[in-house]
Amino acid sequence: MVQAKENRNVELVLSEAEQLREQRDRFLAFAFASSDLLLEVGDDSLIRYAVGATNQLLGGSPQEVVGQGWLDLFVEEDRPLLVAKIGNLAPGKRCGPVLVSVRPVQASSGRATGGGRRLPETMKVVFSACRIPDHEDVIYCTVTVANIAQAKAARATAQRSDNGLLDRAAFEEAAVETLEAARAAGQDVEITFIEFVGAAGFRERLGGERWKAFYADAGNVLRDGAIDADSAGAIADDRFGFVHPAGASVGSEIRRQLDELARAFDPTGAGLTVEEATVAASAGELTSEEAAQALVYTINKVAAQGTANLAAGNLAASFHEQVMETQDRIAAFKAVVAANRFDFAFQPIVDLESREISHFEALTRFAHGESPYQTIVFAEDVGLIQDFDMACCRRAIAFMAERAESSPINLAVNLSGLSLQNDTFVETLMALLGQHGKLAGRLMFEATESSRMHDLERVSRVFQAMKKLGFSMCLDDFGAGAASFQYLRALEVDYVKIDGTYTRRLLSSDRDSLMLRNLCDLCADLKVKTIAEMVELNDQIGKLRSLGVHLGQGYLLGQPAPQPVFARPPARARAASGD
Repeated sequence: MVQAKENRNVELVLSEAEQLREQRDRFLAFAFASSDLLLEVGDDSLIRYAVGATNQLLGGSPQEVVGQGWLDLFVEEDRPLLVAKIGNLAPGKRCGPVLVSVRPVQASSGRATGGGRRLPETMKVVFSACRIPDHEDVIYCTVTVANIAQAKAARATAQRSDNGLLDRAAFEEAAVETLEAARAAGQDVEITFIEFVGAAGFRERLGGERWKAFYADAGNVLRDGAIDADSAGAIADDRFGFVHPAGASVGSEIRRQLDELARAFDPTGAGLTVEEATVAASAGELTSEEAAQALVYTINKVAAQGTANLAAGNLAASFHEQVMETQDRIAAFKAVVAANRFDFAFQPIVDLESREISHFEALTRFAHGESPYQTIVFAEDVGLIQDFDMACCRRAIAFMAERAESSPINLAVNLSGLSLQNDTFVETLMALLGQHGKLAGRLMFEATESSRMHDLERVSRVFQAMKKLGFSMCLDDFGAGAASFQYLRALEVDYVKIDGTYTRRLLSSDRDSLMLRNLCDLCADLKVKTIAEMVELNDQIGKLRSLGVHLGQGYLLGQPAPQPVFARPPARARAASGD
C-alpha cells in the first residue's frame, strides 16, 4: 500500500516535470516561430544563455557565445543605439524591433562555418528585448535575420509620428519600397496626398486634447486607405501621403472620410477644408532609379508647396519636371560660384574657461534667403560641391591675407567629405596651401558630411598631408551619426566639434552627460580638443567645462556677423531659467 502510494507520487512528479518540459518546449517553439536566436543577458552585460542559430549568425556554438559581452556581437556603430534601448527598458516592458547588424566571428577571423560556408562581414538582423517582473537582472533578447518586411517594420516602429503615421524620411523610403514591389508584381499603385487647409484655426477651436484625438483618428483613416499600414506618412504638419492600389477613387473616398471626421470633431460643425491630389505611380518608361527619384521629388514638392501646386499626374511627368528644374538649379548655382555671389558670416569659437576667442568659423550665406544647408546638399548631390568648396577656400585665404597686418584672424572653413575624396580638388587645394604657407597655424578646415566619407584611408592621407603643412583639421557634427567613433579612430584630427543636440540635452539628460564625458576622456587621451555647438545658456558652460569640453560655439558666445567681432563674451550671461 505504501509502495503504491510512493509510485503514484513518483508518477505525479514525473508528470509535472513532463508538463514543465512540454510547456518549455512550447514557448521555445513560439519564440523560434519568429526568431532565429534567443539570448539571456545578465546585469553584468554578459550572455548567460544562448539557443538557436548561433553558428549561422555568430559563427560559434551556444557554449562559445555564453560568457561573451552581448554588445560585442553587434557592429560598433549600432552599439550606442542598443545601449540606449536597453537602458530605458523597465520591467514588464519591451523594446524593438530595431534594425541592426551583427558581425560574425568568422567574418573577422576568415574561418568558415562547419558547413564550409563563409559568413559575410556583417549581417542585418532585427533585435528585440524585454524585461520580466521579478527577473529584473536579466534581459531576454531575440535576434532574427532581417528580410524586407521585417526591416520595413523595424524602421516603421522607430519612425512614427504622433498619429501613428511614418515620419517624412521613413515614408519616402517606404513609398519607394512599395513602388518597387508593385512594379515587380506587375501591380499598378497610386500615391495620394492630403492637405488640411486652415488647420491652425481648426486646431484652436478643438483645443489640445480634442485635436490629439482627431489627429490620431485621421492617421487611422489614412493607414486604412493605404496598401499596408507602413505605406502612409505625415510629410508636414498638415500634409500627408499614402500609397494605395490604383483606381476605385481611393483618394476621393479618404478625403470624404476625413472631411466628415473633421466636421464631427468641430464644435461648430464647420470642420476644415481637405484637399487631395493623386499621382499615378505606374512609370513604365522610367527605370526603377528614375521612378524612385520622381517619387521623392513629388513628396518633397508637396511638403514644401502643398497639393495645389502639384501639376504632375504621374511619376513620368514628375521626373521630367524634376530634370528641368535640376538643370535650371545647376546653371544658377554654377553662376553663383563663378561670380562669387555668396558671403561669409563669421561666428566665434570661444575658450570656455578664459572666454577668449580661439577662432572664427566662416559660415556660408547666399542671396535671396536661400537655405545654405539645402543649397550645399544640392551641390553635393549633383557633383558641384568641389567647385564651391574651392571657391570658399580661395575666398577665405584672400580675406585672411587682406587682414594679415592690420588685424590677423584665425579661421575655420568647411569642406565636404565628398571634396576630400576628390583627387583633383585635393591636388588643387594642396597647391593653394603651398602658396600661402604663412597661414599655417591660423587656417583650419572642418570636415562636414562625414557620413559621405566612404574611403577613410584616402581621407586620412589627405588629413595627414594638410597637417604636415601646418593646417589643423576638425571633425564636424561628431556624435550625429552612429559611425562617428569609427571616423575618430581612422582620422588624425586636432579638433572634434560635438553635435549641438548633446549640448541642448545636457542639463536634462544624465545619459547625454555620461556619453559626453566618455567622449571628452577619449579625446583627451588622443590629444584632441573638443568644441561644443549650440551653447545658448550660461549653465551649459559650467556643465560643459566640468565634463572636459574646451571650446564652445553658439548665440550665447557670439552670433554670426558679416565681419569678425572680437569683443570678449561676458563672463555671465543668460541663466538656464532664461532670465
